[in-house]
Amino acid sequence: MVIRRLVLIVFSIISFSVSTFASNDLKINIIAPQTLLDTSISSISILDFQSLLKQACNCEVTLNGKVTKVNIVLPYVDDSIASAPTVFSQNAVFPYKHFPAHQYRWQQVQDKKKRYHLMLDATSFQGISFGLYGLLQEKLGFRFYHPRKTIIPHFDEWKLKEDFDWNATPLFDKKGFHLHTQHPLELTEQLLDESKANALNDIKEYINWLCRNGQNYFEFCLLRSIKKDTWIEHAKSFTEYAHQRGLLVSVDLSLHMIQQKAFQLYGSSVNKKKQIERNLNWLNKANWDFINMEFSTAEFIGGNKQKKEELRQYILKWLQENSKAKLMGRQHVVTLENEAGSKKDFQLDSANALLDKQRGVLAHTVMFYDMTEQNAPVYENKNQRHIFNFLLKENKTRETWYYPESAYWITFDNSVPMLLLPYLKARLTDIDTCVYYKIPGHITFSSGWEWGYWLNDWSIARWSWQHTTNGVKELRTPEMYAHQILDSAILSSFDKSLKLQQEYLKDSSLMQWMTAMTITDEIGIKSIAHEYHPRPKLSYKYIRNKASLKELEQIQTDVIPVLNRFAENTKKVVSEIRKVQPFITDSSKLNAEVAEGLEVTSLRAFHRLNTLKYLVAKRESKIKHEKFKADSLLQNAAKVRVQALKIVEDREKNYRYPVDLIARKRWDHTAYHFGYLYPVSNLHFWEREEKQAEKNQYRPLFMNIWNMGRIAGLVK
Repeated sequence: MVIRRLVLIVFSIISFSVSTFASNDLKINIIAPQTLLDTSISSISILDFQSLLKQACNCEVTLNGKVTKVNIVLPYVDDSIASAPTVFSQNAVFPYKHFPAHQYRWQQVQDKKKRYHLMLDATSFQGISFGLYGLLQEKLGFRFYHPRKTIIPHFDEWKLKEDFDWNATPLFDKKGFHLHTQHPLELTEQLLDESKANALNDIKEYINWLCRNGQNYFEFCLLRSIKKDTWIEHAKSFTEYAHQRGLLVSVDLSLHMIQQKAFQLYGSSVNKKKQIERNLNWLNKANWDFINMEFSTAEFIGGNKQKKEELRQYILKWLQENSKAKLMGRQHVVTLENEAGSKKDFQLDSANALLDKQRGVLAHTVMFYDMTEQNAPVYENKNQRHIFNFLLKENKTRETWYYPESAYWITFDNSVPMLLLPYLKARLTDIDTCVYYKIPGHITFSSGWEWGYWLNDWSIARWSWQHTTNGVKELRTPEMYAHQILDSAILSSFDKSLKLQQEYLKDSSLMQWMTAMTITDEIGIKSIAHEYHPRPKLSYKYIRNKASLKELEQIQTDVIPVLNRFAENTKKVVSEIRKVQPFITDSSKLNAEVAEGLEVTSLRAFHRLNTLKYLVAKRESKIKHEKFKADSLLQNAAKVRVQALKIVEDREKNYRYPVDLIARKRWDHTAYHFGYLYPVSNLHFWEREEKQAEKNQYRPLFMNIWNMGRIAGLVK
């Protein structure tokens, strides 16, 4: 209240000569101390804020001009306060990477001349940046939902009529995204290839999106396919820009991971430490804040842990002496029992145990499961509660962050494709769990934004803040940001879809029948036939060739009706959404994207329904020595696929990045040599399933698109 009165007194003193504005004569003035304009973190955001406001109001928006209809007052920043310990770091009993306190507070009051005065309170340049974008998105109707797309509202008068007191509190100290560029995503080539057209601008575009959504951490996977001689200058360019915007920047690499072209700190067994030191010196040129190092040789392969631990201690000591970067590492969802390699336990001596506290850790979970739910059949596990327990344990001894996924890609979600809404519920559940247990960091593994998956990243970013207006906390819900951006007429349909998918795909375990099969699902070598995502207990090959009548009857009773109900119910919801046509405005185009994502998910269920019924009928006719009369089922499956292909063709016209980049075959720096949506472009997995059923071909290399030699690291 004291601050508000002082500001109003100042405005009264300096505004005697300012004429009163007509109520419809909107003008906005931003008042910023020179120190904010001299500091890139705040100045870039102030200028961006000014530009965005101009686009919204089509009015004059001045910087340090005369008092006017709307006056936005920014505070001074005291460096001593910005560098002080925060609520996240003050109680840490281990080394903790500092990031300035960045909560913010907005107060609006109206004076006797009907002028609005908005006062921002923040103690750091980062807090001012987040506060400006927060005002736009949380109060003025801007929607920074995609790196390439923003919904800008239009208003002729100031939208905020009432006085308010609004606090925004970060739920995590470090919050942001890991772009999993071992996969051929929207920004993979731009991050790994300095010669790619518009590479730096595309990366800056994403960094801007992070800032606008209150995030402060950016990470990607470095691959050994880069051109080392020239790439580091490219990295320096985008890390410098990220730092100018107040972000922390991390590079994900490996000690000696062989799969998916991961960058290795050492490549051969000769002079490992010299190789490591040479690569760390090279990396250090780009001024990273974190190095996130993969410790395993490959998924399910741990390697010789004691020898590798010695190398990790060497790296920790080198970084401590030569770099500002903090070493991080991740705990995979693979349990120790399921991991190949030495399982011998060993203890660090006291000196190395102390050094080891310098290392931070990320606890990783996968797919659309949360870390505490009972049933999450991934990576040979019943659930992911071991990761939850690991998170709580490590949080007591070192800087610890949670590391879930917003998309998995391979044969599970957007590569099939399916729009899986339970991601929303799982990610919010985990955020609430992390907040309850005071986990200070939340970094999301992101693997593609098309087919509605931008909604996951955008929602996660915004859930990482708690907003309180006039003493009332905002309630966070899974659907809240979908509700902000979709047409009101389809919101109930969206909610129905979320409930349907939660009930059928997760609670009824239908997801095991919706995923496509990977090579490890079909390979005959038990030691590597790992169950990465949910799959049926009876393989499709087994159903086609060996299932008993009792097993077939169980499928007909327990699976086929459930698949059918899910498909039909989702189809009804899609019909409801499609009544809200035409899809012309920005939000209604997003309605179309959601509708097409849900429709193709429904068609996926219909397709599986027909191929599964075909397999059951084929096996049943053989057991009963009857003539097979169900060829029409495969014909029906093909018709469903053709229908889905029309949706794919329509969606490709609306991809935000070039189709040739994200949905076609081409050479790239990953192990895949096609865009992440290439399997979607021709519905490869769907057609493969039809051909497998028809030809009884369940070899892993049948109609295979994966170069397993490259993926496994056996060939370049």
